[in-house]
Amino acid sequence: GYANAYSQYVTTPEEYDTQNYEGGSTLYGRYTLPAYQQEYARIAESLRAGTALDRGTLPADESGRQFTFQTGVVYDNPPSGKVFGGVLKAPESSYARGSTATVEFATGHPKNNVRRGSTFLEVQRLENGTWKRVLDDGDWETTYRWTRLNGLTGTSKATITWKIAADTAPGTYRIVHHGDAKNLLGKITPFTGATGTFTVE
Repeated sequence: GYANAYSQYVTTPEEYDTQNYEGGSTLYGRYTLPAYQQEYARIAESLRAGTALDRGTLPADESGRQFTFQTGVVYDNPPSGKVFGGVLKAPESSYARGSTATVEFATGHPKNNVRRGSTFLEVQRLENGTWKRVLDDGDWETTYRWTRLNGLTGTSKATITWKIAADTAPGTYRIVHHGDAKNLLGKITPFTGATGTFTVE
């Protein structure tokens, strides 16, 4: 996994010497595995004994030296006659379990706020007069797709799909979109939009 750099494969010294695919992809040399074994044994002994370990030298913070070839967001505009979060494609009035609901919203560029720890979408169910989130963009049943409609005018749409599982509880639902839009002065403003209600039967 990731540990300030990608470790790739870890092979035995003998496998490393053959330089087949796995050995050639062991980035830190012939003694990568023995080094891991040595340090894991040291950590295990410390855990068993309940003693503290010296953290050693921390790796340098290189975050300020990284660069990207991606362009920034210039500005966003909703389509003519719409507002950010406005529904461009409404849901059907009802869906059977096992079918797919697809809706579209006027939106801003997702790079304005990648919403770490948050979500671009919610599927909400009406329970006792209160909307309750049942799914978001971290669930397998949902997808969020951003499309730039016109680069010159800065218009975009968000397409949200919900593959309604066979065990979904019947009831009244709506789909909510959360986004952020950037104006010509560079100010980023959050917005939220919601579809009308529909039923799942």
